[in-house]
Amino acid sequence: MERIAFTTLVKVDQEAEYRRRHEDIWPAMVRALKMAGCSNCSKHMDGQDLFGYMEVDSFNRFKSYMSTSREAQRWEAQVAPILERAVQPETSLHKVLPEVFHLV
Repeated sequence: MERIAFTTLVKVDQEAEYRRRHEDIWPAMVRALKMAGCSNCSKHMDGQDLFGYMEVDSFNRFKSYMSTSREAQRWEAQVAPILERAVQPETSLHKVLPEVFHLV
């Protein structure tokens, strides 16, 4: 199991829209995340700052699956216009944060 944390910024005045889109996340997108090996995923907001966390079986497998998923591409097209930064092609995420501490 790999723990992945990432950050991005929501555009000014788009915070409510970002929340709304995630309240109505498509069942097909949830299935795509699970098929990609994601078993735990959460996002947290503080104003425009967005922090995400997920647990995946294999980050490489996750990236590979999501890069070819039509649902993931469709979802990204929906949220990209309200984010300050687009996803990084090498990770299919925004800025990935290195883990510096983990308490079990």
